[in-house]
Amino acid sequence: MVDLMREKSRGNGLGNKRWRRYADAFDRVERCLSQGYHLEAIAILDSLIGDRLASRLAHLVGTDSIAVSAVGTLCGKLVGHKNSAGVEVDPAFREVVAEIKTWSAARNDAMHAIARIFRYEDPAVSFDDAMESHRQTVLAGIALLQRFDQLDTAVRKQRRKIPATVPGAFFPEERPASMRDPRPDAR
Repeated sequence: MVDLMREKSRGNGLGNKRWRRYADAFDRVERCLSQGYHLEAIAILDSLIGDRLASRLAHLVGTDSIAVSAVGTLCGKLVGHKNSAGVEVDPAFREVVAEIKTWSAARNDAMHAIARIFRYEDPAVSFDDAMESHRQTVLAGIALLQRFDQLDTAVRKQRRKIPATVPGAFFPEERPASMRDPRPDAR
């Protein structure tokens, strides 16, 4: 198995490619939400959140590349797990990362338990109703991704850096008209 590494952009166009991928992925999340494809939206959000957490972790530990890890693992490295305090010291980041860690439990339920019926559950709940119940997981994931991005963008701006999410990868209404997706199927 090949270890995947998330590398820092160094003016080689990687930042622009990331922005396009982020914007396309976020637009897909919004389309999935509007069409009821909640599991797909959650999977994409997990990928977006994981990438942003990895970027923050790489910055904090002072490395140009970091192994791609699961969201829960990244949260643990940032805010701690059991006997570890984590490397994140900023209280605002610690708060949102802790909330992402909690969100990942709802994500796990959606992704791994959607077709199962447990003893404590009402077996009369239809599969479609179970799927619809994860709409809130999507909305919570969007809100957490956007909060994290706002914090990250503000911190980087103070350091005169521009994250690959600027302008508005996770806020379509903030994108310049020239950067909006012109594809007819994107609506």
